[in-house]
Amino acid sequence: MTTPGSQHVDEASDATAADGQTAGKDGLLRIVQGLRRVDTGTYALRIRLAEKLGIGTIDINAMAFVGEVDGLTPKDLGKTLNITTGSVTAMVDRLESKGFMVRKPNPTDRRSVLLHLSPEGNEAMQWANDHFAAAASALLEASSKDSVADIAEFLEGIGQRLMDAANAPEKG
Repeated sequence: MTTPGSQHVDEASDATAADGQTAGKDGLLRIVQGLRRVDTGTYALRIRLAEKLGIGTIDINAMAFVGEVDGLTPKDLGKTLNITTGSVTAMVDRLESKGFMVRKPNPTDRRSVLLHLSPEGNEAMQWANDHFAAAASALLEASSKDSVADIAEFLEGIGQRLMDAANAPEKG
């Protein structure tokens, strides 16, 4: 199946192959496929965690974002998840009632609150992090410190560029 993203990669790969650099094409394709596999694996873990906690995957996504940006406002969380303020309120109510998230007053805006994971919420998200760490550790055992640093830098760069692309205005 060809998706808009895969078509772009295929076209870029074809251009590389036209230059006689098949190894570059194969390498890029393997990286893209690997990143997609990580994305799919991450989603599968979030589904499993949501089932374990008795909440929805959107709730897990919210917990993940709040865990990354401690003190996120409900408005910013809604923008990040592309859901309405009413949906955010209902979701935070659910997560708070289950003990996974807490609201605290915003010290810079008394009309607003900041969202934080509770200790139970942090513990729940740690379950997923432990699975990431185990998977990475198993693959990195035989790697040198330099290659581990290169891999980490590469993944951080990809992650940042994907976040930048997600937040960039559409060119039209």
